[in-house]
Amino acid sequence: MLCCIGVMVASVLAVMMSLYLVKVTANDGEKLNLNDVKLAYTTILYYEDPEQPGKYIEYERLRNNTENRIWVDLDDISPYVIDAFIAVEDKDFYEHRGVNLKRTIAAMINEYTPIKLFSSKQGASTITQQLVKNLVDDDASSGIDGALRKVREIYRAYTLEKAYSKEIILEAYLNTLRLSGQLGGVQAGANTYFDKDISEVTLAQAASIAAVTKAPTYYSPVKNPENNVERRNDILYFMLEQGKISQEEYDQAIAEELVIATDHETVATSEVTSYFTDMVIDQVVKDLQEKLNITKGEATDMIYNQGLRIYTTVNPVVQSAMEEEFQDEKGPFGNKYIKEAKVVDKKTGEEKTIIPQAAMISVDYEGKIVGVVGGLWDKTGDRSLNRAVDSRRPVGSTMKPIGAYALAVDYGIINYSTGIEDNYVRMEKDDKTGQERPWPKNYNGRYLETNIPVVNAVARSLNTIAVKTLEMLGVSNSYYFVKDTLHVTGLEPSDESVAPMSLGSVTIGISPLEMAGAYAIFGNAGKYTTPHCYTTVEDAEGNIILETNVTTVQAISEETAYIMNRMLYQVVHGEGGTARGKGPKRLDSVGKTGTTSDDKDHWFIGLTPYYCTATWWGYDDQIPLAVNYNTHPPTFAWRNVMDKAQAKLPAKSFPVSKNVVVREYCDDSGDLANESCPSKRQGYYTEDNMPGVCVIH
Repeated sequence: MLCCIGVMVASVLAVMMSLYLVKVTANDGEKLNLNDVKLAYTTILYYEDPEQPGKYIEYERLRNNTENRIWVDLDDISPYVIDAFIAVEDKDFYEHRGVNLKRTIAAMINEYTPIKLFSSKQGASTITQQLVKNLVDDDASSGIDGALRKVREIYRAYTLEKAYSKEIILEAYLNTLRLSGQLGGVQAGANTYFDKDISEVTLAQAASIAAVTKAPTYYSPVKNPENNVERRNDILYFMLEQGKISQEEYDQAIAEELVIATDHETVATSEVTSYFTDMVIDQVVKDLQEKLNITKGEATDMIYNQGLRIYTTVNPVVQSAMEEEFQDEKGPFGNKYIKEAKVVDKKTGEEKTIIPQAAMISVDYEGKIVGVVGGLWDKTGDRSLNRAVDSRRPVGSTMKPIGAYALAVDYGIINYSTGIEDNYVRMEKDDKTGQERPWPKNYNGRYLETNIPVVNAVARSLNTIAVKTLEMLGVSNSYYFVKDTLHVTGLEPSDESVAPMSLGSVTIGISPLEMAGAYAIFGNAGKYTTPHCYTTVEDAEGNIILETNVTTVQAISEETAYIMNRMLYQVVHGEGGTARGKGPKRLDSVGKTGTTSDDKDHWFIGLTPYYCTATWWGYDDQIPLAVNYNTHPPTFAWRNVMDKAQAKLPAKSFPVSKNVVVREYCDDSGDLANESCPSKRQGYYTEDNMPGVCVIH
C-alpha cells in the first residue's frame, strides 16, 4: 500500500515538475538558439598600415556597457584552448548528453552536506550546463530556489544537447564564457591578455585563459598573476593526465613565464573614445539609418552590440600628433593663451566662466580624413562635442581663396599678379556708431591707394582686393561654386552677398571639416574629393553592409590649382605673408590665415604635399579673443602637428601643372617685368591668361 502511494506521489510530482519546467522554459527558444546567439559583440575599428597597403590594424574597440566580446569560429580556435577547457571543465564532454549525473549529485552533496566528494579544482557543471548559464538570465541562489534553478539548468542542458551537435555547443561556450574585467569569449581574452589571435596562443597561454573562468578576479592574469599561474599549472597537469599533451609539452608550458601584453582591464570601464572614433560612430549611425531605414537607436545598437568591422581612414601618427598638441599646456593653445571670460548662459541665465577652445582636422588628397581633434585638453566623455565636425563658425579671410580668387583665376578674370588698387569700395553705415565709414577696412586699418599684385594681396590678406575681385567675378558664381562644387553646406541663402563670400562673414558658419575638404583642391590638381572617415563596414560574419560613396570632381583646372597653390605659398613664406616663418620644417607648405570681426575666431588652413589641415581657435560663445594676432595659435599648432606627422615621410612635392609657365613680373605694377623694372618677382601663369608688359617703368 505504501509503495503504491509512493509511486502515485512520485508520478504526481513528476507531472507537476514537467508542467513547471515546460512553463518556466517556454521562452527559451530564442535565448537557446545557438544558430543566432544574440549576445553583445565588440565592434572593432581598423586602419590601413601606411607601410603595407591592404593590411589593416586594429585602432579601437567599441565596448558596450558590459562586455568586450568577439565571436570566432571553432575551427579558428587553437586546439590547445579547446583541450584546456575540456580538461578542466568537462573531461567527459563528448560522452554525456548534457549533464554528468555523477558530478551533479556529488555537487549537490557538496552544497547541502558537510561531505566533499571531489576536488574544487575541477568544475561540477558540464560545458553544456555552463553554456546555459551564459545564455539564460537565471540567477543562481541557494536553498529551494537554488535547487529549482539547478533542475531548470539540467532540463535546459538536455534540451540543448538534443538540438545541437557537440561542436556547435562548444563553439558557443567558448564565445560566451566570462573572463575577467569586461572580457567575454576566448578571442577577446587572447587579444587582451597576450595581444594574439586565439589561433596563435601557446599551450601555456591557452591554459591561462582557461584558468580565469572559475573565479575571474581571483584568477585574473592581470590582477592576480600568481593565482593564475597556479591554476594554469593545475590545468596543464589535467591535460597531461588525460593524454591531451605529452610530458615534454607539459614541461615546456610549466616553465613558460606569464607575460601580459597590456593591462586593458584597468582601463576597460574608464576608456574614452577618441574624437576620430566619435566621428566614425556618428557617420556610420547616419549611414545605417539611411541605408537600412532604421531608427537612430537601432543603428547605434548595431554598432555597440553586433560586432561590426569598420575600416577607417585614420592615420594614427597624425591623430596622435594632434592629440599631443591639444593637450600640451606649454603649446600654442596652452596656459599662456588661456584667458578666462565671464558670459551669461543662454539657457539658465546664470553667469559662467569659459575658456577658448580649438579644433583641427586633416584630410589627404584621396579625401581620407586622417586625424581630428574637436577640443582642448583631455577628452572626458564619449561622443562629446566635436568642434572640427559639428561646430560652424564664420571663417574670416580663409574664405578669400575659395570664395573670390580661385574662380576668378579659373575664369581668366585675374591672374597671379593682376594689379588691383588697395582702396575702399564704398561708404557704409557702421552698425555700432551709425556713422558712414569706408568699406571694407583692412585688418591694419590702412589703404595703400595704389595697385597691388593679387599675390601680395593674398599674402597680406587685404580685404579690399578680395572684395573687388569678387565683384568682378560675380557673387552668384562664387556662392554656387562654394556651395555646390565644394559642398560647403554651412552657407545660407543670405550668404549670397559680397561680405560673406569675400570676407567670410557668413550667417552661421562653416565647419573645419568642410574647409579642409574645400581647400584640398589647391593641393590636388584642382580635384574635389568627398572627405570621408571610413571606407567599408562589415557585419560580424564579414559581409559588407556599408560602403562610403566617394566622388571626385574637377572643381577648378589643374593650372588654376597650381597657380593658387603658389599664391598661398607666399602667405607662409613670402615677404609680408600673414603666416611667414610659421611653416613646417620639412616639405613644401602653403596656407591661409583668417580672423573674424572683433577677433572672435582665428583660423588657419594649411597644406603640405601629404595633408590639408583646417584649424580653428575661439570661444564657443563667440566672444572676442584677447590675444595678439601675431601669435596666431592655429598656425603654430598646425606647424607643430605637421612636423611630427611628416617627420618620417619621404620627400614629396605638390603636383605641378605642365601648362603653367613661370615669368618675372614687376612688383609695382603686377605686369610682366621689363629691363627697367626695379623689383622683379617670379609669377605663375597660363599662356592664355598672361599680363602685359609693364609700362610704368
